[in-house]
Amino acid sequence: MRDRWLKAFCAFTAILFVTGCMGTPVSEQPASDHPVYLENYDNESASFDIIVVRNATGETVHNQSYVLDPDEDREVYNTDRASPDGIETFQIYWTARNETGQVTIKTNQCYGGAYVMIQEDGTPSSTYTIC
Repeated sequence: MRDRWLKAFCAFTAILFVTGCMGTPVSEQPASDHPVYLENYDNESASFDIIVVRNATGETVHNQSYVLDPDEDREVYNTDRASPDGIETFQIYWTARNETGQVTIKTNQCYGGAYVMIQEDGTPSSTYTIC
């Protein structure tokens, strides 16, 4: 009976390792592919100024202005372009409709993309995806 329990425990542990439920958490696993998106849900064109700073070096890796038509969205940058070394932090600074903001993302498997948007009521905002 004891051997049966030991085999079951070993099988269960192996399953946890294979599925990623044990080991290094996703927040500690590097992933460099994180896009920065602009989205305009308003019924008027919108201008965006986007600056992306790589915190590890203090370098501005992206500094560009964009105009999006109504209901347009566009990927404007990806942290992969900076070739981050492991897990790094990137600050995205934005200006739209005379308002400014920032959003921070890290190059780990838990973070997704960053989004700067004009909402349907014309208000600018930003967010990011995370697990």
